[in-house]
Amino acid sequence: MNKKLFKSLMLLITYFTLLIVTIVKVDVFIGFFNNIILTLTPLFIGIAIAFILNGPYTFFWKKYNNAFQKNKDNKLSKLSKLLSIATVYILFFGIVSGVIAFLIPQLSASIEILYANLANYGENIESFLLNLNEFLKLETLDATNLNSAIEKIPDMVSGILTGIFPQIFNFTSGFVKTVINIVIGFIISIYLLADKDHIKRQFSNVLIVCATQKAAKRIIKITKMVIKTFTNFITGQITEVLILGTLCFIGMVIFGFDYALLISVIITITSLIPIAGPIIGLIPALFILLMIEPMQAAWFLLYFVILQQIEGNLIYPKVVGDSIGLPALWVLLAIIIGGGLFGVLGMILGVPTASVIYQLMKEAVHSKLDETNNPLNV
Repeated sequence: MNKKLFKSLMLLITYFTLLIVTIVKVDVFIGFFNNIILTLTPLFIGIAIAFILNGPYTFFWKKYNNAFQKNKDNKLSKLSKLLSIATVYILFFGIVSGVIAFLIPQLSASIEILYANLANYGENIESFLLNLNEFLKLETLDATNLNSAIEKIPDMVSGILTGIFPQIFNFTSGFVKTVINIVIGFIISIYLLADKDHIKRQFSNVLIVCATQKAAKRIIKITKMVIKTFTNFITGQITEVLILGTLCFIGMVIFGFDYALLISVIITITSLIPIAGPIIGLIPALFILLMIEPMQAAWFLLYFVILQQIEGNLIYPKVVGDSIGLPALWVLLAIIIGGGLFGVLGMILGVPTASVIYQLMKEAVHSKLDETNNPLNV
């Protein structure tokens, strides 16, 4: 048998074997893949941090490098790199610490007030439902027990807390593991930023040795596409949600909505998830305002719809732009599939991943159509 034909047959048999195993044992495959993802979590955190801080790092590096350019000493070149990293991380930790120091006391006070006034909020809802009953002349609407039910919420919460005490150890272990992953991620991000040029050279050398020139060019092109897409998406998404949260807070203060800071923080955090995030954040926001005053919840809903229109049509295209390059249907599928497989992280990173896949498929299809001169004439 021809040696080349034998290799092709073996490759084909291996491919179909792996395909069948993957289909039959898809749960095992997904579980194995999830374990790999969990093991590499610190690396992914480090890469994400490096993506976010790469822009500021490059900015400061150019500034320091220009200041030292008159002296060709290699030590000064290393010094500009060290100063850039130190400046970026000091600013990053300073901003994060300042935001936390401002938000935590405010959020804690809001939650305490919210919890203390649950009984009064129940009376507000009951009064609203009775007025609605009278206005609509409904005889079947019974709200007399609503206030007593809401008054029982603190006892229900206490019972739930008592029931979850056995899970505290697991939660503590998970929290400690998360903190360790974040710390390791920051260390990895420092190495990635400091040695990014060296890593690029190593990657190029490996490609030269292990791949043909055509394959190497293709891999480099795809790698650049992945880096550009993820960088634009992560930085753009963070900038966009911060703008949205700020506008939400300013508008709520101007229009006199209660718990402006608490609700704005909820909206900001959940909006990191594209499309579905704002809706997820809207639900607890409406519930909080509904307990205070139902009409306030209705006005906030109207305000939020207008804010979403401004964000979707003006802010998002300007900040994120066409970096995602995905039709709305693909974005929705990426969120559903990514969330189903890998949770919240999958919902966030599924969109740029799908964007890269979409762009590669688009290029392949257009290239094939150009070769065949589009025989269907569509």
